This record gives sequence, C-alpha cells and structure tokens, in this order.
Amino acid sequence: MKKVCLTVLCILLVGCGNAETAETEEKMRFENLDPAKVNMQYGGLKEWDRFYNSFYEQKEGSDLIVLGTVEDYSCFAGGIEIATDISLRVDDVLKGDMEAGEHITVRKPGGAVTVEEYLQSMEDAGITYWNAEELKAEYSEEERRENYIQISFCDLDPVIGQKSLYFLEKDAEKELYYRLCDGFGQYVETASGEYVNAYEIADEKRNADEPMMLALGETVEFDPDAAPEERINIYTMDEIKEGMETYTAPPTDYPGAEEDALEMDCEPG
Repeated sequence: MKKVCLTVLCILLVGCGNAETAETEEKMRFENLDPAKVNMQYGGLKEWDRFYNSFYEQKEGSDLIVLGTVEDYSCFAGGIEIATDISLRVDDVLKGDMEAGEHITVRKPGGAVTVEEYLQSMEDAGITYWNAEELKAEYSEEERRENYIQISFCDLDPVIGQKSLYFLEKDAEKELYYRLCDGFGQYVETASGEYVNAYEIADEKRNADEPMMLALGETVEFDPDAAPEERINIYTMDEIKEGMETYTAPPTDYPGAEEDALEMDCEPG
C-alpha cells in the first residue's frame, strides 16, 4: 500500500439530470452550473450495519464486484432526499453472475435538482420540512427553475466515461445496486491506471474546496513530503486482487481497542 497526495492535471466537470426529464431535453450537467445558483448542502455519513476494513472483507460482503464505465447518470428528488442513478457498462467481473458488456444501475446518495423540483418532491411526499418555506421566500417562481439544490455526502460525483472498481450489494426488488458503504465501496481509476477510493478523494477535495469529482485527465502522484493527514491511498489492480484473497485480522492493540470490543460485545484479540 502506497501513500499519495492528490495532484490535479485538469478538471472536467460533469453533472446529472433529473430522472423525470424527457429524453428530448438537455440534461443538466455540473459544468454548466453557475456556483452562485447552487445551494450546496452537506450530509453526514449514514450508519451502516457494518464496516469493511479490507479488500478481503469487501469481497466477502459483496454480491457483485465489477470494473465498470459510467455511460450516463441522472439525479432525482424523493421527499427531502436527492439521489443519483448511474448507468454502468460492465467491463470486467471479479465476483458475481454477470458478463462483460452488460449494463447495470448503481444508485448513490446525493446529487442536484432544481429548487422547483426539490420543493415539488416534498409536496408530493406530503413532507413539511424546515427549509421549505425559507426556499420559497428566497427564490421567486422563475428563480426556482434556474437555481439548484445540491446535496453531497462526501462522495465523488460521477463522470461520463469514468472507470471504477465497484463493490456492490444488490437490491433485487428495485433491480439495481448500491455500493458497499457508499463511497468506501468504489475505487476510481486514475489517468495512470491506478485506483483511489472515492470517499478518500472526495474528503480531500472538500477540504481543499474543490469540485468533488475525479476528472478523466486527473491522476495522483507520490509526495513523500506530504503530512500524513493530507495523504490518500493509491492501489494497483494487482494489489487490490491480492488483498481480496488475503485475510488480515484487524489490529487489536491500538488505543481504545478494549472499548471498541466491548461495544461489539466481544473480547479483543
């Protein structure tokens, strides 16, 4: 495992359109958004049933593991939530019953819709939310169609043509997939052909006040002088595959291990 810091070669911004938008209408893309017309809201990480501490654990917890390319995506609002559906072309399958060339939908939390769509989604769901009246007072009817609500959960926005390794769990009822622990279950391919975790990159970019996406012409380089808290992990595909086959017991000798073990109702070691 190598430590790196992020080096930006270029920024290619893309975005998402509402799932209800007609095919004849041009989809909204992030690069066309005026930052002054975006009401950005940051959400916290949700609580998962469990967390996966290694590639081996991620493999064991996944229904499907694929290397896939983003072909399209769209955002939609439901109540007070915004989500993004990603249309993914499967390029390679590392686990699961699927063939290269198939297409799947991966849903992720967060995205962007117009203020009008956001308010309408709350009304349709019968939800009275604290900021609804504030939004109505802040924006005229015309402005509601021109301004956007964007919700981010410290996660990368998708880029058309971007390739990533996805650790996925299947929602059979909805016929789509979710990443294992959201951004922690996605490793984005960089221009150098290596892989970085979506959550780690997004956290780095948010701290630097940069757009939270990894552009197609963007890569990472090793920086031995970077402070530990400013570094992110980078992996080769061989390292990921090796990690998927090698079980490593989580450490139990760190400060607070006994308290963590008690919370998990087990003994350390």
